[in-house]
Amino acid sequence: MPMIKYTPLILLLFLQGCEFVPTKTPAPGAAEQPTCRISEMRLDQLQGIESRFLQKPDQRSSIMQRAIRSKDRALLALLLSTPLSSTKQLQQAKRHFSKIVLYPHPSCPGDRYLGIRNQFATTLLWMRAEQDNLLEENRNLQVKIDALTQIETDLNNEREVQE
Repeated sequence: MPMIKYTPLILLLFLQGCEFVPTKTPAPGAAEQPTCRISEMRLDQLQGIESRFLQKPDQRSSIMQRAIRSKDRALLALLLSTPLSSTKQLQQAKRHFSKIVLYPHPSCPGDRYLGIRNQFATTLLWMRAEQDNLLEENRNLQVKIDALTQIETDLNNEREVQE
């Protein structure tokens, strides 16, 4: 149970340390460069906004509102898929990710990053579902413990009356 509690924090720290190494340019005569959906410049911009969103809680609302107004699916998907996100927000992020066509080629780090974040959102959703299941199991066990405690109290009271 303690691991689940700290997993989002660990994942957040991991994501903030992520960097992409520039890929090598193909040799002359090699196949054409693929058309990346997210350029490296755009990736830098998205990661900068995402970093501010994660590091400055007082600015989260305004950053999110600007992203909503701009209808930028990539940015919305990233902002809605952080470890801070609720289950509903993660589901919204998954919808945004599903509408973005990515080309996960080695020379497209932006596309690959969004693909990895989509997988991350899926993992977070799974973790939230597991956490919900564990909480429900905990509540059910607590009801049983309370019932057993009540039975024990009743038996002790009955014994005292008989003595």
